[in-house]
Amino acid sequence: MFYDLIKAAHLIALFVWVSGMVAVALALRYPALIHMKSLKTYDRSVTTPAMILALVFGISLGVLGGWFTSAWLLLKLVLVLGLSGLHGALVGNLRRAILNNAKDMKPNGKIFLLGGPTLLALIILLVVIKP
Repeated sequence: MFYDLIKAAHLIALFVWVSGMVAVALALRYPALIHMKSLKTYDRSVTTPAMILALVFGISLGVLGGWFTSAWLLLKLVLVLGLSGLHGALVGNLRRAILNNAKDMKPNGKIFLLGGPTLLALIILLVVIKP
């Protein structure tokens, strides 16, 4: 039961984290300064803490399930690090866009809209099939 609660918390945190990343990517793709400032606040207060919780709960699941000797989990961790790096890149782009008042900004965020779901799909595939 405890393992299942940790798993549910991990999934909830993951959904909040990724949905926040999608919102930032869309804001960068279709810039509107008023939305960007709100998203920056949202990212700091909701999305980033959700990322941290997803990592903490995920590591807890790995420890409780004894998965750290499995190759699939190590590959998953590499993909999660990539997703975390993508989050950092998105937030950095958002911060720069706000500092420049969204002037002379090329629509951005396309890399997440392509790469983010791909990384997420690979992570889910690894967790489900555990090769």
